[in-house]
Amino acid sequence: MKEKIYTIPVNEAYDTECECPLCFLQNKLERDAVSFALGDAMMQPDHRETSNKIGYCREHFSLMMQRPNKLSLALVLDTHLKNIRSELDKCEKSSSTSVKGFFGRDKSQNLSEKLCSLLGELENSCMICKKIDSTMEHYIDVLFYMWDKEDDFRNKFERSKGVCLPHLQLLAKSAPGYLSKSRAGEFLSSLLQKESSELSRVQEDIHKFTLKFDYRNADMPWGTAQDAPIRTVEKIAGSITPLETEV
Repeated sequence: MKEKIYTIPVNEAYDTECECPLCFLQNKLERDAVSFALGDAMMQPDHRETSNKIGYCREHFSLMMQRPNKLSLALVLDTHLKNIRSELDKCEKSSSTSVKGFFGRDKSQNLSEKLCSLLGELENSCMICKKIDSTMEHYIDVLFYMWDKEDDFRNKFERSKGVCLPHLQLLAKSAPGYLSKSRAGEFLSSLLQKESSELSRVQEDIHKFTLKFDYRNADMPWGTAQDAPIRTVEKIAGSITPLETEV
């Protein structure tokens, strides 16, 4: 049995009625990470030092902006921006002392490459993404372990509404690394059958949603189709539920 710190969230996610339990887990991790970044992390020098260097991606800066605690965000931005300026200064000084290299490679080319490398690292680094990715790896490990060893969880898996397509790809890619060859085949067959059934359900709802806009179907009951557009997008692309603003 894996550590309870990971088994409990996975079990709870599969107890929900969401379109993708893995999105449910990911969204909770994201909410917690944003809260931590603007809360307890302020009092941890090691975390602040790392966040100053790595920073956050555009999406997670956007989520942080939704929170009411603008002072915490301002402190994060102040020290992170100071670090960015320091790195840019180092890049400029390093290039200014360089000499013309082989094959006509001059200082401007050298500066361009160093600058693009630095900016690329900044663009692709994010403390929250790093935290989410690391914990989700543990959750995937636990999911396969419980599916393989625990009948109760396997039954939950079968009763679920499947997953979104991005997480379908993740599970399909990961299965051979966590399960034996025969068990991986069994898992993938079960997963695909489940997904096919759930996509059919969503397709029926989104089609019914379109029919409701025909005046001839005004009296047709909505059934489960009223929120079909958002559920269809979530099934195709993953959860798009915005982070709730906390007071």
